Amino acid sequence: MKLRQNFTAALLATSLLLGACSKDFLDRPPQGQLVTDNFYQTASDLRLATAGLYGRPWFDFNYPFLLDVGDVMAGNAYASWNPRSSYVNFSVSAGDNGVLYGWSSLYNVIGQANTTINNIRTIAPAGLAEAAKNSAIGEARFMRAVAYFYLVRLWGPVPIVENNSALVEKPLVPRHQVADVYRFILEDLQFAAENLPATDVAGRVTSWSAKGMLAKVYLTKAGLGQSGTRNPEDLNKAKQYAGEVMTSSGLTLLPNYYDLFLRKSKNNSESLFSLQWVANQGWGNQNVYQSYLGADSKVTGVGDGWNNISPTLDLYNTFEPGDNVRRKATMMLNTDKYPELTTADNPNGYTMTATTPSFKKYVIGGPTAPGNDGQVSVLQTDINTYILRLADVYLIYAEAILGNSTFTSNTDALAAFNKVRTRAGLTALTSLDLDKIMRERRAEFGLEGQYWFDLSRLHDYSPAAANAMIAKQHRNTFTYTPTASPSIVETPIQVTATDRSYTLPYPNAEQIANPKLNEPAVAYYQ
Repeated sequence: MKLRQNFTAALLATSLLLGACSKDFLDRPPQGQLVTDNFYQTASDLRLATAGLYGRPWFDFNYPFLLDVGDVMAGNAYASWNPRSSYVNFSVSAGDNGVLYGWSSLYNVIGQANTTINNIRTIAPAGLAEAAKNSAIGEARFMRAVAYFYLVRLWGPVPIVENNSALVEKPLVPRHQVADVYRFILEDLQFAAENLPATDVAGRVTSWSAKGMLAKVYLTKAGLGQSGTRNPEDLNKAKQYAGEVMTSSGLTLLPNYYDLFLRKSKNNSESLFSLQWVANQGWGNQNVYQSYLGADSKVTGVGDGWNNISPTLDLYNTFEPGDNVRRKATMMLNTDKYPELTTADNPNGYTMTATTPSFKKYVIGGPTAPGNDGQVSVLQTDINTYILRLADVYLIYAEAILGNSTFTSNTDALAAFNKVRTRAGLTALTSLDLDKIMRERRAEFGLEGQYWFDLSRLHDYSPAAANAMIAKQHRNTFTYTPTASPSIVETPIQVTATDRSYTLPYPNAEQIANPKLNEPAVAYYQ
């Protein structure tokens, strides 16, 4: 079994600039060129340092953890084999490797972000432009904020660490109160919004990325500690930041939804933040999604395609009649044709022959498929992982306007919502309620690690409503036979969620290494 660093070890890791070179902004110095006092001397040094925060530290978070919590636990995907089946029925244990992978990876991001921030502050020369230093610090603080945003939503109170070196003297760190973790996240994102540039090379985060993430954080924070309604001030903040991105960034939705998940669309105008991957450049720098999601080896042409998780009937039922573009871009059904998924043995593309569906998102075909440029091998592609898309910001804006109302016909909310909906080929709606927004989000972001956090956000202020949604789900996969009236067969799996279902246990290894995780959370801000 591959060992994972515990919390303290991950945060004490100081080497950022590892990995081989690629052809884009992820270019890094050769392996072994470690951070020393002669680095961080120029603006180019700072760019190299922050480039290391976009991929490798997130590797164990990206797979399997993000899909396990974001989609399997949410009822979008089904896994029949242990330990991943525990995410289907809310029986995840503290000894689950996935829990440790996710926790360790997120703290690895935090540790490396801390190293970048503190090295810039202490090593970078006074003569280096403050704007360059603050922009690089803004990138690192953005990454740190996103990592903490995942941690607090999944575990609740978690340790806040800004100085890795302090762990040498005090390796045991208390959990910090949820309100303080959110304050810390917002401070990081606010700094990023004020110091990142409005535009940058494709793939780098910008001030608009930070404002979009601020909108998402405020929408989530609005329900914390509430009962039945959400905090109006937080909803207004979510609306404000989402509105700024929509009206002032100049960014637009990609015209064709299907194109979002083709390699040619990496770092497109809709991507506000994506994890950046490079193939065939050393383990931990690549995306492995295609290997585990692909229907079979005919899809990839290189021997993988293991179909480890399958779409659920509940996700299939989310797609309305006519929502064919999003459905086909998300999941493969029997007889679906994908002409772009070519391999050396299947030059005319791939036709789905199995009756049990498979996922299509993040599956891009073989190395010779159009636009893949050879960047596919076993367990290797360079397709990016979306964390925040512009479509998300549009739907956040609509939900923030809906707020605590039962429904809304607000023209601004409808305009934002319908931009997402009509791109999918569906008819515009004339009124919105929370169920419609939740369904739209699920169809738009299926298999993007989002829906669990939508359910969790609802549970924060309306536990009964979230639990009722889960209780109605059909969480098993199904068989699909395309006839005049398609035959759909499922052996139902339905589960009961409780309040405990919405947080993960702290990893066993972390509880042993840091017993303070089992003590009451304390304030971070005095």
